[in-house]
Amino acid sequence: MFAQFRDSVKSKWHAMDNVSMTVRADDVYRIYSTGQDPATLFKKTISYMDSARAISRGQETSVDEEVENMMMHAIFGSNRIENAGLNLDITIHLCRKILRGEDVGEITERTPEYLDKLAEVYRMDSNLKQQSLQHVLRGRQEIVQHVKAFQHLIHHFAVDKEDMTEELIKKTHAILCKGVPVIHRQGPETPSQDYAGKYRKVVVGAGNSNFVVPQHVPSQMAKLCADLKQEIVKAEADKSIDPFSLASKYSLEFVQIHPFLDGNGRMCRMILNVILFRFTGIFVAIGEREADREEYMSIKKRSSETMEGHGEYATFVLDKGMRNFRKLKQKLHGKRAQNC
Repeated sequence: MFAQFRDSVKSKWHAMDNVSMTVRADDVYRIYSTGQDPATLFKKTISYMDSARAISRGQETSVDEEVENMMMHAIFGSNRIENAGLNLDITIHLCRKILRGEDVGEITERTPEYLDKLAEVYRMDSNLKQQSLQHVLRGRQEIVQHVKAFQHLIHHFAVDKEDMTEELIKKTHAILCKGVPVIHRQGPETPSQDYAGKYRKVVVGAGNSNFVVPQHVPSQMAKLCADLKQEIVKAEADKSIDPFSLASKYSLEFVQIHPFLDGNGRMCRMILNVILFRFTGIFVAIGEREADREEYMSIKKRSSETMEGHGEYATFVLDKGMRNFRKLKQKLHGKRAQNC
């Protein structure tokens, strides 16, 4: 699996060298609280992206390492937003094991590996000894399944360039939520086999917002998938795309539908990132720091309440993309200088 992911990064960056598609800004961007001018931000992003691609030739291993690191931080941040998973050290440790093809397995009581796997987690975060065993086991499972789900979606949508279908989304969600029951404020928990990969049958809401009613979820999801496919086909025909706007738009539309009983936030950020990876070769992390999480949640809330589209969110994502390309360029430039 590790070799497969590294191969995915290599093939994606090599493929982008051979594709004559122009990255051009949509007119949807809106200034959010940072005050960053979207036009200037987009120009910086393209400059760093072009520079990183030029410098990356001959430094494939360094690119692999940096993009892999982006993915691991994206998983940690996404889990943190939902109070899922465990700390960053444990997340990176488990991610690397899975990407190397190691069978991390589940921690099951009364097995020979039980105490060893539990001790491994406690060594990286001694504070977990104060938490319930259920909390530790659930957090570990949430990380493991998140990595596997991410890998599945990357392989099919970004590498094999399959369409983003309802079937692919359901399968990815089934992997994400395997072995992770939904805990309700009242009543018994919902086991994963009863909701993972299945559209919800109940009304759900967040704050003052109610999401799409259950009977309309299938039609709304079919429309989302069809619309995304149509936009990609048009972009490829026109040889022009704005991946930051595209990723933001469909990530936001997905979460506003909220098709599943749980796991929608993590799924929407995976969708965001696989669209970005398919067309830019990078991932962005959202939610690693509390201020970042609050900004993200505020943008989503304003978008839902004002119905003004994804412009503010697109600027937020673009800013993160710019920072990642700038960091990648700086690291590649430094390593190239060391080798001269």
